[in-house]
Amino acid sequence: MTNTKLISPYSTPKPKEILFSLDSYQHLLKDFGWEIDNWIEFWLQRGGAKINDSFWPCEPKIDWIWGLCLPLVTEIMNSLKVSKKPTLIGISALPGCGKSTLGKWIELTCCDLGIDVNVISLDDFYLPGNELDLAMSGNPWKVPRGLPGSHSMDLLENTLKNWLTSGILEAPIFDKALRNGLGDRSSWVKANPKVLILEGWFLGCKPICTGSISFEDSLSPSLSRQEINYRKFVQLKLREYLKIWKMIDRLWHLKPVDISFTEVWKREQEKKMFNSRGASLKGLALDDFVRMIQSSIPHKSLLELNSDVIVELNQSRQVVSVCKNITKI
Repeated sequence: MTNTKLISPYSTPKPKEILFSLDSYQHLLKDFGWEIDNWIEFWLQRGGAKINDSFWPCEPKIDWIWGLCLPLVTEIMNSLKVSKKPTLIGISALPGCGKSTLGKWIELTCCDLGIDVNVISLDDFYLPGNELDLAMSGNPWKVPRGLPGSHSMDLLENTLKNWLTSGILEAPIFDKALRNGLGDRSSWVKANPKVLILEGWFLGCKPICTGSISFEDSLSPSLSRQEINYRKFVQLKLREYLKIWKMIDRLWHLKPVDISFTEVWKREQEKKMFNSRGASLKGLALDDFVRMIQSSIPHKSLLELNSDVIVELNQSRQVVSVCKNITKI
């Protein structure tokens, strides 16, 4: 087996797993106050690509470790140096790409480094079971959750505000395997993190002009009249999330090269959930959920976020680009 501890993105020859441009990667690290050679040596001394590899469900991906995981931890470390107040970092990524696994790895690695970090999901703030069922009734995809409007917005806002002012995090945990895959709240987490990461599939997504929501070239079949009408409702619901997006200090966008990749990712994710938990979305329910992801929010709105960092992924979830967002407003 290759000794990944000694491999860096700048190894000679360049590791075949590293597909992203090293130039834009280097510029991003400079924004964090690091010269590339010093940064690589810092992480090689702490294990390099082998850091916490026992956590990963399969052989750890060198491109994810070097192209995403370690730069994100570096962002966390940098925020602790430059800011005296708590820092909220957002991760926006479509379902099934691996953001939950990333979040758990971040928590483990930061714990090893003595950094107080917690990762919570927008999904954890879904409404309680019966309220969730009521909120999702009538949607054309018959999905049990996931859409804007399925979250307890007051709870989410108050949770973040309380953490920002007191340093105390008290947040719910949502278990998607409960109620035969419909999901429900299972417990609560209480912690005192200096940095909090919030992740979600439409995190940072803003409503757009209603005249732009009815047409998508890439959808097959094309949008039905019912889907178009519900899109308008989703756009109204997205307005309720803007106050949450404004609290985010830095937003990382795990962006697919093509939005169609999310179908492959989501199906693989649900298969793994069934194998590990014995419950998941499957059959027509899974088909409808995939259709919801692809049609409930215009692609332009999902893919053109006002993020700080963009990490592009191909269909195999390989990191093909890592850069700061030069179009950020």
